[in-house]
Amino acid sequence: MAAGDLINKVTNPALPVTPKGTAISGYLDDLNNILRLFFNGLSNSVNLLTGEYGGRFLSVPNAKFFSTTDQNAAAPNTAYALQFENTYLGEAISIAGSPKTQITPTHSGVYNFALSVELNSTSASTKTVNFWVRRSGVDIANTAREHVIAGSGSINVFSYTFSIDVQAGQYIELMWASDDTNITLDHQAAASPAPVVPSTLVTVNLISALPETLPTP
Repeated sequence: MAAGDLINKVTNPALPVTPKGTAISGYLDDLNNILRLFFNGLSNSVNLLTGEYGGRFLSVPNAKFFSTTDQNAAAPNTAYALQFENTYLGEAISIAGSPKTQITPTHSGVYNFALSVELNSTSASTKTVNFWVRRSGVDIANTAREHVIAGSGSINVFSYTFSIDVQAGQYIELMWASDDTNITLDHQAAASPAPVVPSTLVTVNLISALPETLPTP
């Protein structure tokens, strides 16, 4: 986070030791001064955070991962994890595995995922492609989405947005399978005036703490 967007951290006040005897006038002056400084700092921080555009002071886990290589289904009706070998943002969320498929938040919470995939059909036949969510090796029920594409050279963009609970130490993989191998998750090289088109791209953002009772997949 940029230095100009930081709130000074509130530190515990170093209160003076109560003097013995009856000479406490100076002690009370020191105590009041220290408490005044402490509460001024606390008030300033709270006012900044709760004031207009106070959200700019919050550092929230977020990430953006993408791939600039083509990805293929070597066999029909076989599950593959989408790959994201490049990181643009990675604040308390990392990408792990070889190849890089495991999206791993540092902190527990509910995370929103926004996925975009560039599909290229390389034959005239109609193809059915499924995408779904896998958490730490376990497929999550009711997360599959079906996409149909046909025509040689036909390019479609598949988009999928969802939210899911993730505990620290767990990871998310975005899976896909096709009933036909004549399909590619296709990246496009930069061609003026447009930059590179990634084959896969996902953004991840923390949106909430975990609920008290976790949902049953």
